[in-house]
Amino acid sequence: MSEPSDLSTDAFAPDDGAGMSDAELRALLAHARETGNEPLRRLLASYVTLRRLAAEMITLVEMREGAVTVVRTPLFQRIRHLTRRTPV
Repeated sequence: MSEPSDLSTDAFAPDDGAGMSDAELRALLAHARETGNEPLRRLLASYVTLRRLAAEMITLVEMREGAVTVVRTPLFQRIRHLTRRTPV
């Protein structure tokens, strides 16, 4: 049995964390449906759900702690970047 793949940050190129636009996600989802790729479809559903939850968390922190907290915290800045939705 093979060892699990390394999913740590070091396993990805720097631009891999750039996030995907809504258009890219829709195209990938359409491809998964067309090809019957159920694992990819489920992965996309999980990704979209996590992205939505993270965006809601950032909004909650901004409301409770203030936007300055988000702006000054590298972790929150990174989450905001990854959850930013691109208009289509």
